[in-house]
Amino acid sequence: MSGNGEFEDNTRCPVCQSHLIGDTDRGELICPRCGYVSMENAEDHGPEWKALDSEDKLKRVRVGSPLTLTLHDYGLSTEIGNSLRDSHGRALDPYMRSTIGTMRKWQTRIRTTTSSERVVSNALSKINEISSNMNLPKNVVETAAHIYRNAVKMHVTKSKSILGITTASVYLACRKCGISRTLKEVARAAGIDGRTLAKYYRYVLKEVESQYVPPPTVQKYISKLVNTAKIDTKVERLALQLAAQTSNASLSGGKAPAGLAAAYVYVSSVMLSRHIPQRELAECAEVTEVTVRNRCREILDNFHISQRLKAVAA
Repeated sequence: MSGNGEFEDNTRCPVCQSHLIGDTDRGELICPRCGYVSMENAEDHGPEWKALDSEDKLKRVRVGSPLTLTLHDYGLSTEIGNSLRDSHGRALDPYMRSTIGTMRKWQTRIRTTTSSERVVSNALSKINEISSNMNLPKNVVETAAHIYRNAVKMHVTKSKSILGITTASVYLACRKCGISRTLKEVARAAGIDGRTLAKYYRYVLKEVESQYVPPPTVQKYISKLVNTAKIDTKVERLALQLAAQTSNASLSGGKAPAGLAAAYVYVSSVMLSRHIPQRELAECAEVTEVTVRNRCREILDNFHISQRLKAVAA
């Protein structure tokens, strides 16, 4: 049997030139298209043990957690846990509890030896806190940490508010990952003023980000608004259809996507005979009733929207 070089070279089927997939249970490389077995008794590069569930996997695994940008040391250092039991599950005596508490305190202190490491550690902790308050996915947290680390390398964070830079990084990460979170929502989760966040966001966008970051589309705001207000999915489908067919630069240029989304949802609810007040939609979209009313008027003035009704049998 050949070594790893031959294993990596035979990635295509010699019959139909399709990509081969590995069957680690049988130790074979199989073509999913024609069923050709390229190599028998292939090496299994995975662990020598098998786990029945996630808990069993955590007990058997012998490596640490993967690298992460959300920790100042990338998660390479060890950490003393808060468990008060030994490896056999027995409770520790008071003396050992005090000793472990002292060790945990000093271990936390020596993880950050310089002032710059302490600043980065505090900033990343703030990013994790804001992301946890907003229930953001892991990729957004990693992107926000990457943005902040780039800002530190470019010396953009000097003489600036840590809270302002970290909150701006989280908002920019939401826009880069396509997560529809408004500036007001991020500012509210961080406990900062919206104008202050807007100022720091423009600063980070100018100094750190070199490429244009488009805002979330109106379609994403429509789905978010429907889920927040618990509106019928028929209204959502019609609103998405209207938004796709009436997309115009003159209509959406300079307009907040949340206001347009509320207008599309309101027009769709009227067409489907669903009574949804404009005040309720404006509160869920965090815009004013005047904004929703103006966006509805602009949509109806620029486009002719008609509805075809089916005849009802007598």
